[in-house]
Amino acid sequence: MPHEPSVENHARRDKSLKKSSNLLQQVEQAAEIVERGGVIVYPTDTVYGIGCNPFDAKAVRRVMEIKSRENKPSPVLVSGLNQLNMVADPLDMEVEAALRVWPGPVTIVMRKKPNLPDEVTAGEPTVGVRMPANAIALAIMQRTGLPLLGTSANLSGMQPAVTAQQVDEKIKTRVDMVLDGGKTLYQKASTVVRLSEKGLVVIREGVLSEEEVRRRLFG
Repeated sequence: MPHEPSVENHARRDKSLKKSSNLLQQVEQAAEIVERGGVIVYPTDTVYGIGCNPFDAKAVRRVMEIKSRENKPSPVLVSGLNQLNMVADPLDMEVEAALRVWPGPVTIVMRKKPNLPDEVTAGEPTVGVRMPANAIALAIMQRTGLPLLGTSANLSGMQPAVTAQQVDEKIKTRVDMVLDGGKTLYQKASTVVRLSEKGLVVIREGVLSEEEVRRRLFG
């Protein structure tokens, strides 16, 4: 049985949750909003995300309307292997890859679970999944027991936000909460990859180059 990717070290290094009881209260509030079908803006290690319960098709449609985004798949964030198995049917090689690069800025495209709404994947049979190295995002998911829709908090076609202040007012006024976690760690989108028996395909280079991803996966 593979071990869960380590969350504790990242939580200890990320002091943001310990800055004030107010932030802890905001995490609790954000979790409650997600549980009741709401939409939040939240920090990750890469860019700010706009998210909801990915199993709530109505909430997912609302996110797409807020972003003015149609017919494009969205990634899903998870807090560990248990939540990964809620949204995807990963191959053994994909689980092994996740253990090598998570938590971190690598999204892995896998076959989706049938109960994950088509609104998330734009009807595609696959979904991009990632475990972020951000204590706030992880705390929300751990509190709810649910993954989070992980699309970036920007209008479709615009640059992603790396601070809460950079999130467009058109988004801020239409979501239920904006959780300010300061500037993101990497300030750049994640690298997106797909694995198969034929090898690694880098769909989008982001924080990590293809060379660095290959080094982490294959040594």
